Amino acid sequence: MNCMFFVAFFGIEDKDEHIGTYNNIICPSCGRLDRFEIHKVYRYLHIFFIPTFRWNVRYIAKTSCCGSLYELDPEVGREFEKNPDTEIKMDDLRRINNYMPFRYCPNCKTNVPTDFNYCPFCGGKL
Repeated sequence: MNCMFFVAFFGIEDKDEHIGTYNNIICPSCGRLDRFEIHKVYRYLHIFFIPTFRWNVRYIAKTSCCGSLYELDPEVGREFEKNPDTEIKMDDLRRINNYMPFRYCPNCKTNVPTDFNYCPFCGGKL
């Protein structure tokens, strides 16, 4: 007597891929000279650990200075994925977070914890 068992390995997972860096930008949040780390995030269905279908694809730009997150226009994101020299304009970004763990002191150009109203390094008002 032959018995046959079929075990299906499938599931849904979230993926976050770093696709590149866009250098020499002025951060829209804190005004520092910085760069964007561009990520592609999506959810996918896999069968036998092989990705078969993706949805909810978004492109995220994160600044390294203050950690602000922006959603990149999908068309520009796809183009950036193919060609990292693609220009990213401020009109192509939509801010998606409002939390900043630091305030930026324009006087001494340092990050200061958000619970300070005056810079502990130079005494300037934040």
